[in-house]
Amino acid sequence: MNAFMTFDSPHAPAPATIDIKELARVLDLSVGTVSRSLNNRAGVSHKTRQRVLAAAKEHRYAPNSAARQLKARPSMQLGLFFAPYYGPNREINPNALHFIEQLKHTLTAQGMDLTILYYKDDVDLRTQAMEVDVGLFYGHFKAESFAVVHDLGIPAILFDKVSDFDDQISVLADTKQSCNIAVQYLAALGHERIGMMTGPASEHYFHAYAEAFPESLAEFNLPIRTDWIFELPSDRCNQEGACTTLLPLLASADRPTAIVFASDWLALGARKAARQLGLSIPADLSLIGRDNLPITTEVDPPLTTFDLHHGRIAQTITHLAIQLGSHRRPSAGRTVFLLPDFIKRGSCVCLRPAPARA
Repeated sequence: MNAFMTFDSPHAPAPATIDIKELARVLDLSVGTVSRSLNNRAGVSHKTRQRVLAAAKEHRYAPNSAARQLKARPSMQLGLFFAPYYGPNREINPNALHFIEQLKHTLTAQGMDLTILYYKDDVDLRTQAMEVDVGLFYGHFKAESFAVVHDLGIPAILFDKVSDFDDQISVLADTKQSCNIAVQYLAALGHERIGMMTGPASEHYFHAYAEAFPESLAEFNLPIRTDWIFELPSDRCNQEGACTTLLPLLASADRPTAIVFASDWLALGARKAARQLGLSIPADLSLIGRDNLPITTEVDPPLTTFDLHHGRIAQTITHLAIQLGSHRRPSAGRTVFLLPDFIKRGSCVCLRPAPARA
């Protein structure tokens, strides 16, 4: 009886199948590469994808029950390539941490996953990038890192960064406008001695601040003091670095009456330096930051700053990731500008004399 059994018989044993791990072993490929090929995701060459599909058919690949359950709700993987500026104790700018939490919450609501990948070097980046559908660069990177992801065929979003690759979209804060507004506000309050502090000029965001600041001063015929302009290196681009750098200047009688900062983290460092020297904010020194950290409403006096709204940024990035992950060109083009809101608080003082009463 068994000799006449065929696969068409309802009593015939089912053909043997293999799972994704076994298929990857047969092909001598990583499980991630096989998964990307089977699901038609970016980062796999056409030749490799066809090879995987042919082997899956030949060896009767069948996803396991857990994989089938995941398929019931497709999920896109966004990889956050993160290269933060660290403080002396390896602390990270609180603004970055708040943003990541908001982004994770927004992506989860859209059925997407966020994987945080701390940047070490481009070799490590190449390995990590293979496991994501869309990349997001956040922190300080060189153009060579953008080329690594592009060469893998993985689209990417660059926060406050720019590149020449067609599959990479830049999300930029309008920092020049922020700098101009800050200087305009201080000039209206009667400040004529204004300084500025940013991070490394090699970063697009900091470079924009450094470029706009002297132009903004010139617009109001205010003096440009190069000894009051600070571009901190990456290892000092933190609260402690700002404090240490500003202590000699603030201890001098020849000091600015106001300073514009490219981040709240740096502005809080200036506040610390002023307090160590017994200076009053804003009576002796006015401060303007950028980021609107929650703590800036709690310090005394609260910090004047700019708010880009993390929720708005997260929604923008999520929308772009969905389009890039679906192999669609974003309708907004290759550059998206975000306009910050200016938040006036008590860290700035008016130096103009009150008008005489009649």
